Amino acid sequence: MGAFFCSNFKGDRVEKMFGLFGGGKKKDFDVSVNGGAAKFTVKAGDNLLKAALDNGVAWPHDCRVGSCGSCKAIVKSGKIKALTDFSYVLDGDQLKSGTVLACQTALKSDLDIEVELGEEIATEMLSIDGTISQVVDLTHDIKELVVSTDTAFTRAMLAGQYAEIEVEGVSDPRSYSFAKAPSNENDGEFTFYIRHVPGGAFTDWLFAEDRTGTAIKLNAPFGQFYHRPDDSMMVCMAGGSGMSAIKSLLEACVNDQVERDCIYLFGARTLKDLYCADEMEQIKSSWNKNFKFDYIPVLSADQDSDWTGPKGYVTDYFKQAYLDNSSMNLTNAQGYLCGPPAMIDSAIELLKSGGIQEESIYYDKFLDASSIPGGRK
Repeated sequence: MGAFFCSNFKGDRVEKMFGLFGGGKKKDFDVSVNGGAAKFTVKAGDNLLKAALDNGVAWPHDCRVGSCGSCKAIVKSGKIKALTDFSYVLDGDQLKSGTVLACQTALKSDLDIEVELGEEIATEMLSIDGTISQVVDLTHDIKELVVSTDTAFTRAMLAGQYAEIEVEGVSDPRSYSFAKAPSNENDGEFTFYIRHVPGGAFTDWLFAEDRTGTAIKLNAPFGQFYHRPDDSMMVCMAGGSGMSAIKSLLEACVNDQVERDCIYLFGARTLKDLYCADEMEQIKSSWNKNFKFDYIPVLSADQDSDWTGPKGYVTDYFKQAYLDNSSMNLTNAQGYLCGPPAMIDSAIELLKSGGIQEESIYYDKFLDASSIPGGRK
């Protein structure tokens, strides 16, 4: 996913909720969704999206920092405080209609609001205390982090979703995708792939020394990136630490023995940036025998090495190999994308040009500070 992959910033997602209303005591407010179809209370200091998710409302969301626009909704009555400038993401007509970004909305009164909940999932929100039980180098700048918990809990997350990770005194919570399908984890364990972002408070801390045994807190699950059952072809693209969400999703497909073909293109810069080769081979050998699974790593910067595989950007390679020089019909296919905004946006347009319907393209944008509206840290 390019040279600027973050370790799931979802690599530097931050929710700073202090001092929203100035002086005075903060208040709780009630929200009515879609004419009373759902109701919940937003506690003082929380944003609208957080409160909805905490109350089990299936509110669409992805980045939770006001960049993707997935959580947009229309305020019908009531007063809100915008935590950031909505105009970075919403156009003039949307702003005039009262559209807001739920993840960047604090309340100043009770609220009536409309949102397209659609088929988005609601999952039990968990707050889990644990410890870092294992840290393993996967590449020169990506580590596998395993968190172990002593608390029994229901596996509420889906493969492809993500968790907030918090270490007391280190930084604000950071968000990272689960790197294994839930049923592939040891009981009470969670695995993440985390890429070092120089200057990032959490990853600088993690990469500075062995952090095994450190207390850690997880809040999960978040996100609407997960496998949608279908019998059409799957086209997956990822790179860097984006391997985590796609790998988790593919493991779940193997466990369910889905009946569909799949192509997975993984973009990296050089040979030293490739990892999970054994895991990909295991997925390939375990894929439903009546269907095809292809894993294709593509290197963008290893032009002078002994690498004999595909070179260039992963999106360019897919276009040349699968769209320009073949009769592949993607009309009924699904796309699954995991990476930074530039790669995701390019891949979406590419898949649409190949015939995939926009509503059949699912993605998870990994964001760093440069991707956040207004340059928020």
